[in-house]
Amino acid sequence: MPKINELNTPTSTRFFSLLEELYPSSLRRYDCPSLSDLDYATLGTLRCLTSARSGQEFLQEHAEKGGRRENVDLFFKALKSKRRLKNLTSLNDSLSRAMTDKMEDPLAELSELKGYHLYAADGHYQAAACFDPLMLSRRGAQKIATGHFFRLNLRTHHLSHLDLSRPKDGKKKDHDATIIKRAEISDLRYQAKTGEKVVYFWDKACINYAMWSRLKSRGIYFVTREKSNSAMNTMSTELFSRDDPRNSGIESDTLVGNGNGEALRRVIYRDPCDGKCYTYLTNEMNLPAWAIALGYKQRWDLEKVFDQFKSKMAEVKSWASSETAKQSHGVFECLAHNLGLIFEHELRSGEGMSDHREEKKKAGRERTRANREGERLKPEKNFINQVFQRATQRTVRYLRWLRTWLYREAPWKEALARLAIVWGIF
Repeated sequence: MPKINELNTPTSTRFFSLLEELYPSSLRRYDCPSLSDLDYATLGTLRCLTSARSGQEFLQEHAEKGGRRENVDLFFKALKSKRRLKNLTSLNDSLSRAMTDKMEDPLAELSELKGYHLYAADGHYQAAACFDPLMLSRRGAQKIATGHFFRLNLRTHHLSHLDLSRPKDGKKKDHDATIIKRAEISDLRYQAKTGEKVVYFWDKACINYAMWSRLKSRGIYFVTREKSNSAMNTMSTELFSRDDPRNSGIESDTLVGNGNGEALRRVIYRDPCDGKCYTYLTNEMNLPAWAIALGYKQRWDLEKVFDQFKSKMAEVKSWASSETAKQSHGVFECLAHNLGLIFEHELRSGEGMSDHREEKKKAGRERTRANREGERLKPEKNFINQVFQRATQRTVRYLRWLRTWLYREAPWKEALARLAIVWGIF
């Protein structure tokens, strides 16, 4: 069985063990003697987890801390390899299947959601790479930020890279609908089986009624916020059941249409915590109204993952200029998120450890919670606000511990003892 030679401490062996387990079944494998696929996957993931600001800084720190001394040119050459990108993507896809088996699914007991694959999707932009070319725009010649489009599984929190923004004609970014149109049906359905539905919770930029109609025939649906100028006319009476307590907060659920003859569904939800009203449009007609509001509310989880990349992992700038390298960077960010989540889960389930400090902080935050506008939230809870009770990102304490102990040649029990102190377990 292939082994990771890049780093072999007791903690790193456990952290990357699932990659070793999944690699033999991954696609486009190749036994490269200078830098194996597994070592390459390890290096890129470590770079995301550390706070290094450049590739050279990371590789030097990696060697100084006990990792193998790698050639900078070799690493950047590997980033441009399309074969390695396909292998990385395959590894991350395998992690998705593994996380379905390993992670708790807060929606598993809801029979109405059986057979549905639920995703939050959106774009995330990072600064251009040092050697990115200047592009002509309305403001003159300038570098264009790198746009990544990610997809977050709302059941397992598995993160995958959907596509890269490729703006043309002087534009700074691709329209979200362009990303969807460009995607293959198989990519949008991802790992859904025949007969299973895929629902994307996306922001207003994805609205394209003709595209929605076309993809609906392939079992792909969308939920988004209604624009103020949508000009939709009500076509039916209320569709939801007021007797179902899970619909608490739902004010309306009706069929609507526009001049183009497209029939959609409008769900209006008022959050009891702050009294704000949210209006959703969807081409999915069978999900209960509470599921529409619940899924879109969890779209915020993806924004928290983006914040984790930016503020906790210092992933604010592209690593390299080639399109393949930029895509590889996005997949590495997915691997870092997914492996970090799985490892934290195994610490909890296998070692019985959890972050007591964060639990105390969470209890304190509940008393002073505010919405995005800074308005205090009421402690009122309904079903939609209570289904998901999980952390949306990894804490800085956990990441700092990882950065140290992944490299430290120390017994696993010593690493756990230190984590117990970090997490306030006494």
